[in-house]
Parts: sequence; structure tokens; C-alpha cells
Amino acid sequence: MRLFPVAYAERKSVLPKNIFLAVIYILVLLLAAVAAISFFSAWRITHPIKVTTPQISSNIAPDYNNISFTVGESKEKINGWFFPYSGSKKTVLMVHGYGKNRLQFEEQTFPLIADLNREGFNVMTYDLRGSGNSSGSISTFGRNETADVLSAVKYLNQRTTEQIILMGFSTGASSCLSALTQTPYRDSIIGVIADSPYSNIDDYIDYIVESSLWLPDIPFKPAVKFAVKKIAKVDSSMDIISKVSSIIPTPVLLIDGAQDTPSTSDNAKLIYEMYKRKSPVQAHYWNSGAAGYGESYLSAQDKYIDQVVEFSNECVEEAEKAVQK
Repeated sequence: MRLFPVAYAERKSVLPKNIFLAVIYILVLLLAAVAAISFFSAWRITHPIKVTTPQISSNIAPDYNNISFTVGESKEKINGWFFPYSGSKKTVLMVHGYGKNRLQFEEQTFPLIADLNREGFNVMTYDLRGSGNSSGSISTFGRNETADVLSAVKYLNQRTTEQIILMGFSTGASSCLSALTQTPYRDSIIGVIADSPYSNIDDYIDYIVESSLWLPDIPFKPAVKFAVKKIAKVDSSMDIISKVSSIIPTPVLLIDGAQDTPSTSDNAKLIYEMYKRKSPVQAHYWNSGAAGYGESYLSAQDKYIDQVVEFSNECVEEAEKAVQK
């Protein structure tokens, strides 16, 4: 009987291939999880919970009228208050910041309104789209908000107001400065008070993401920032520093604090320095020394009101001199 040798083929191990595929699957799942969590976080940042306007008793607020106007192609409704001074044709238009409503400092806003009233100014304050009792749900950090300011200026010009001083806080401050460069009613705007404006939108989104994010910076911060900018349609055209030449020669009062984040050198102070170099009209800058961003009013209320009232009266005086020439 003839015997034939039997050959045995060595089986190749599939373990390295399986490990490689497992690693790929895990990485894909991790990337998907990071993307989903980042998008959810960005959605919450761009759609902050509305701070509704409380019922205010007459003993703590000056007399006011409810006002409303529409904005945008969808005619979204903006709601606010108008605090009149009898016979006055000059109005301070207040624009709140991100995550706030028509009362930037809640009930502590009323002393500022009351002092402006006593100086002969009407005061109008309203909820931006996506805030307070107004329509909408999204915050765009100046894009929609600028359009809201433009509509508010139009609303005032169609009534008895002849002189307007824009006054904004944070996002509202930058929106006021941006609206000044776009409004067809510019001749009626005699001054701008900008409390803690951003000069560069990219740096401001950095700040918003950092202050809102509860997740590790890596890998979430760049992913959330990217998603925020896409959802809100934020781009460099919103930078205020590039619009300074168009803001001139309208008088401005820039207010800031001593906080490190966002750095004063990148925001109000930078706008002030550029304005001062380019304009024949004096720019005003006041640093309250407040430790927190946007907290100048809360940290030095009396001094803050004095600065605002003095600047507002100067704007009126200069406007009247210009008419007489």
C-alpha cells in the first residue's frame, strides 16, 4: 500500500485584523458621539432659555407704555416698553445682551431709566428676537439683533422721536454699533453708548462657548464653536473693528471693566483707540474696574449713571450746535 504524505497549511491569525477593525469602529463611534454632543451643546447655546419679563408694580418702575413692532421677512413680533417724558423728542434706545431681556439688570435697570427720564429723555427698551416675550428662539450674536435695532430705530423715527441715542450691552452693544453703519435714519442718531461690545466676533464666540461649556475643552470646544458659528450663521463681516471708520463721526461712549476674559485690549478699548486715531470727534472711554464681564453697572451704579447721563446730554448739546451752524 502506497502512503502519501499529508501537508498541513498553517492558519493565519485574524486577530490583528479584528483588532484594527474594532479600533476603527470605536473611533467612528467616538467621533459620532463628539459630533452629536457638540451639536446639542451648540443648539443650547444658540437657543438660550428665554428670560421672560416679570410683572412690574408701578411703585418701582416709571410710567410706561407697551409697544410692539415687526421685523424680518417673517414679520416676527418684537415687544417692549416705552417710558415717555412728556413732550420730549429725544429717546435712549436700550438693547440688551445675550441671554437677557428688556431689563438688562432686572429691576435694578429702573434707576438708570428713571434718571434718563428726569433728564428729559424718553427711554425705549425691548426684547430682541429669541428673548423675553418676543417671537423667535435663536440668538445670532449680532446678525438678527442688528436687524432688530434697525427696526427699532425705524419705529422711533416714524413717531415723534427726532434724536436717538443707542445704548447696548454686550451683544446689544455691538449690534448698536453695527446698526449705526446701516440705518437710513443715521442723521437722527446723535450718539452710541456701548457697554462691553465685542470687536471681533470670533473671540466673542470663544468666550460664549467657554462660559457655557461644561465639557472638556478637547475635543469639544473647537467642535462646539464650529457648530455655533454654522447654526447662527456667524462670520467675520460681523466684526466691529472693521466698521470703525463707518461709525465715525457719531459720538461714542465705550464702557468696559477690568476682567481678563474677554480681554479689554481686544474689545471696547481697541475700538476706542482706533476711533480716537481716526476721528475728529472725541471718543469717550470709561473703565469701571468691574471684575466680571458686563458688570460695570452692577459694580458702580451711581458712577455708571453719571457717565451715561453726562454723555447723553453732551450728545444733545452737540446736535443742537450742529443744527444752528
